[in-house]
Amino acid sequence: MTSKPLIVMEKENYLSYEILVSAFGPVKTKPNEPQTHYSAQISIWSEGREIEDAKQTSSMHFLSREDAIAFGFEIGRMTVTQRYKSSAFNPLARVRKLFKLPRLLFRNKEFRSRHAGDAG
Repeated sequence: MTSKPLIVMEKENYLSYEILVSAFGPVKTKPNEPQTHYSAQISIWSEGREIEDAKQTSSMHFLSREDAIAFGFEIGRMTVTQRYKSSAFNPLARVRKLFKLPRLLFRNKEFRSRHAGDAG
């Protein structure tokens, strides 16, 4: 006999974001078979607000709740790392790019050709 499905939530702080993983299960993989699985839903929070476009549900099925939660945190950390490094969430990187390009335009042609790849 299988236990009733439960939702277990765990939280982790990573790079000033909160990653919240919900594991749901056990759920029958196929209605007429005894095998069960768990699924994971990942949400990311910043300053008490959920980042809506970062919320995702894993399409994978996991054998245990622990596996679903561990995978959820891995996906959450990768998402946070990408957001943290992106210029949309890093205003300092955007400012550097804005100031670097105009200065490059006023340099001589030889200097521009050597450093053109640095501006992008």
